[in-house]
Amino acid sequence: MTTSGKRGKVLRSDARDIVYNVIKYFQEEKNLERYHPFQYANARAAMATGLSVSTIVKIKKEGQLAEEKKTRIRTPSKGRRGLHNTRVPIDNFDICAIGNIVNSIYDVRKEVPTLNKILASAKKDLNFKGSKTTLRRILKNKLGYRFKKCRQNRSILIEKDNIKAWRARYLRRIRENDALGPDKKPVIYMDETWIHAHYTVSKCWQSSRDKGVRKNDSPGQRWVIVHAGSENGFVSGAGLVFKAKCKTGDYHDEMDGQNFLKYLNEKLIPNLPPSCILVLDNASYHSMQLDKAPTTATRKDDVKKFMKEHNITYREEWTKAELLTELKKQMPEKKYVVDELLKSHGHEVLRLPPYNCDLNPIEHIWNLLKQRVADKNVEQHENKIEQLTKDAISSITAEDWKKQINHIKRVEETYWTRDVTNETEIDDFIIRVGMDSSDDSSSETDTSAEERDSEMSGIEEIDYDDPGEGTSTSTKTGERPSTSQN
Repeated sequence: MTTSGKRGKVLRSDARDIVYNVIKYFQEEKNLERYHPFQYANARAAMATGLSVSTIVKIKKEGQLAEEKKTRIRTPSKGRRGLHNTRVPIDNFDICAIGNIVNSIYDVRKEVPTLNKILASAKKDLNFKGSKTTLRRILKNKLGYRFKKCRQNRSILIEKDNIKAWRARYLRRIRENDALGPDKKPVIYMDETWIHAHYTVSKCWQSSRDKGVRKNDSPGQRWVIVHAGSENGFVSGAGLVFKAKCKTGDYHDEMDGQNFLKYLNEKLIPNLPPSCILVLDNASYHSMQLDKAPTTATRKDDVKKFMKEHNITYREEWTKAELLTELKKQMPEKKYVVDELLKSHGHEVLRLPPYNCDLNPIEHIWNLLKQRVADKNVEQHENKIEQLTKDAISSITAEDWKKQINHIKRVEETYWTRDVTNETEIDDFIIRVGMDSSDDSSSETDTSAEERDSEMSGIEEIDYDDPGEGTSTSTKTGERPSTSQN
């Protein structure tokens, strides 16, 4: 009997019971050799049911186990064969590290950074477990890159111009402030993150007598952490730690414009030094607009009213589409609620370029904080995690901040050299190598949906591309950092 018709189909519980009964029948024939001299019970069962021998062996083991436990054979869960659907977290640091790999391929190796080259370097240097599709998604949606056709009709990886321009403006303002020396404004970096009660190390030194650290894969209740700091350490009195309402999602789900403004007014602004620069990322609640411009959903009369208030000329007979087109040409500069609030208190807001968390030292401070919580969080009790977090915040010194800010200064200098000082050299190199290279990734075209220009989230899930590759469960800098004492 052929087996091709049943190959790949999932047998449900009742069907597996029937197959197991057939297996047992032929097994009994084999055992009663004096009456039935048939020695190939599995093969005969396969012939009788039309299944493969490997499936017969698998169902036989399932049936024996079910008989021992006095239960029925269970139907296999969908999508659980192998580890193809296993997901692991990748955090902001690894995402930024992938961006650095792209830069190093350009600057150090003097080659075009294709997907194959980036993937190979990421697997070697970062123990990256994702597929090429996952890598493409990170490059486009998390790092702001796009694939651009060169003259040879091949695709090379190019960072979008608006991201490069934003970064250049940001770096120029930082450098202008640094150049003032003793008279420079204090630069304060602010951000949010989260932690959960089961945040602990994944492995540690222990003897056979020790129970070891309890492993719990469920994050459980989460706590949101909001704070700000500078080279002098955390801003005293500006910290906020509170229990999240939801156990799913990330900290962005727990913050909105109203809560953020409350934090600014009650916690941050009263404790800021005079006339400082506050560095923010591009979370939506950081960027609430004043006098928001009309969209296609706006009524035509309201579009006219907006244009009149901003002295934008138009003709009365124009259609709504014509009005919006003209408005786009003369769009007034955006104003943000947060910027105006801080400006009224004598402070300046400076927004980080999208996809550049590597320019924010507080991201590294969060990593340090979580490591210290993980080292102490042995019992993993929800009623202790808040205090452990506050203790970890108190343990982070001005020296810790200075170390991370010095690292950020080196990163800023690298970007400035590449984007500004060596701008012409890099452009000439892209054109020359893009035309001459014969890399094996010539099919890398831009086929996905329109890229997002929003701020990246804290955690990105990636798919395993090879279920047999790697078994380590520890992460580089994200959840459950691995620590050991020599």
